[in-house]
Amino acid sequence: MQYLNSDKNTIFASKFASKKVTSLKFTDPTIRHLKTDKSKIFWCKGLSGFGIRVSPKGTKTWVYYYRINKTQRKLNLGRYPKVCLSEAHRLYNEAKTKVECGTDPSDELKKLKKQFDEELTVKQLVELYLEHSKKSGKKSYKVEEKCLKKDLIPHLGKRKITTIEPKDLAKIFNEIITIREAPSSATHLYSYIRRIFNFASDMGLMRRRDNPCLDIKLNIKKKKRNRHLTPQEIYLFWYGVDKIKMTPIVRYALKFMLLTLARGGEVRQMKWSDIDFNERIWTLPKTKNGHLHRIYLNDKAMNILKEVKKYSDGKGLVFGSTGQYSKCGVIKTNLKPLHNRTLCQPIKRHFNVFKIKEPFTPHDLRRTGATIVAGLFGRQDLVKMCLNHVRNDITDVYDQYTYDIEKKNAMNALNKAISLIIDSSNIESVPTFDILRQKVLPRDTMFNGYESNEQSMNKDFQAIASRPVSYRLSFDLKPLSSAT
Repeated sequence: MQYLNSDKNTIFASKFASKKVTSLKFTDPTIRHLKTDKSKIFWCKGLSGFGIRVSPKGTKTWVYYYRINKTQRKLNLGRYPKVCLSEAHRLYNEAKTKVECGTDPSDELKKLKKQFDEELTVKQLVELYLEHSKKSGKKSYKVEEKCLKKDLIPHLGKRKITTIEPKDLAKIFNEIITIREAPSSATHLYSYIRRIFNFASDMGLMRRRDNPCLDIKLNIKKKKRNRHLTPQEIYLFWYGVDKIKMTPIVRYALKFMLLTLARGGEVRQMKWSDIDFNERIWTLPKTKNGHLHRIYLNDKAMNILKEVKKYSDGKGLVFGSTGQYSKCGVIKTNLKPLHNRTLCQPIKRHFNVFKIKEPFTPHDLRRTGATIVAGLFGRQDLVKMCLNHVRNDITDVYDQYTYDIEKKNAMNALNKAISLIIDSSNIESVPTFDILRQKVLPRDTMFNGYESNEQSMNKDFQAIASRPVSYRLSFDLKPLSSAT
């Protein structure tokens, strides 16, 4: 084989000098129609050492032959058509420039290949991220694990993390949005994938600007839920849930959410050891925001706990389950937490039993209880205390008071409001919200619209409210005397 040097128009011999040189003017049609019975290299006319090797099966590989320190070397530039003609020209020019500077491009390629082989695959990165999340106490790692193993690893699990491009992820997101019609799932998956690549950059495995999610925008508007049940709907829910065939534990858990304003996950993970029955306080060991939260258990919440105790030995999980329908009086041990969908499915499947027009979810029960408390007291700060929401205020750093008395009064007021609703003889006699406010918080117990601390301490349902504050300027504003 011989190599054509177009610069000097000379032909230098090699160890393959006995073979015939075939040089062509490379164009896309020419490359596409190249065929040979034996493996053969076609050289590009006018470019030294640049050619394409064609196998009998039609495989076409770009090659570049060159000399370094009087030693002939070969560099594969990729296969056609994955590497198109223009890309092959670019790679050839880069390699030729390095050779002219005395650098062997093959050595650099070996280093890059070794570095590439040592890189993590997407599957390995996900496993490393989930292990870190678990050890750091992240509560949502199981949800992320399920989503990533379902939608990411089957598609891109074997790929190296630095080879993932935005178009690879966009294809997955588009399938979830258009075919599965689950835009919220796509939004969650996007946030999880972005986190794992940020985690990779934090670990020094890749550059942060190479995160493929940075160039993707889903353009999905997040729906803000504002659904809450009216007093009439609360009545229908309370008695409708008793008509649905389900594990009694689930029925009690749903009612417990309404009475305590707790999240579904908090109720499912609730343990008997977290309850102080003397003080009637449920202390949550782990909360969403990491802040201490203590929930006062009103009368109806305590009654539910007494009923639930019939299904367990008073140890372990409060609303645990064996996965089978539990019979009253049969005590079960070694209970497992309810699945996150266990509270939703009965409502969704048997929604017609409630005879409520607009659908609702278990989390809407938490919003319903919060709305009742807000409507009774007219204090949003009290609702935030009961919900354990962060105020995003620097005062939170200094204010470590637990507000147990205030939350106790709010929970007792909620208990009285729920009692007035469900004790109605029928749906028509359910009191309106204005009537509830008058019966729960009579106006004659109020002091100029606010109740004094002494009055509040002697009542079970009235929260402590601050007195109105009047402000006085430290200087007097006097009209300017007119110029004389």
